[in-house]
Amino acid sequence: MKRKEAPSARGARYEIVAAASLMASGWTVFRSLSPVGGTDLIIQRRKTLLRVQVRSAMTLSALRGNDVLAVVSADGSVRYYVKHRHKWTAKLPPCELLRRKKAA
Repeated sequence: MKRKEAPSARGARYEIVAAASLMASGWTVFRSLSPVGGTDLIIQRRKTLLRVQVRSAMTLSALRGNDVLAVVSADGSVRYYVKHRHKWTAKLPPCELLRRKKAA
């Protein structure tokens, strides 16, 4: 019988997956010591310092107070989202603009 993974364990695993992806792209990654908080990772490259929120699903509220949203899927792939294009977005792995869904 396979045990179900605890949400906190899954979140920690997803943070490590996102951190590994960012490190492979040349970023220095710092992970939060607190299990609760608005920012999961801080990434640095030269003089650029960014706040990253890691999630398993894309939500607009996840970017509140953060620069980058990293969405990790169950297969381990990571997609990055930003609110606005900046000069540092070119230094990230390919990322998309996070847009609100238009009302019908």
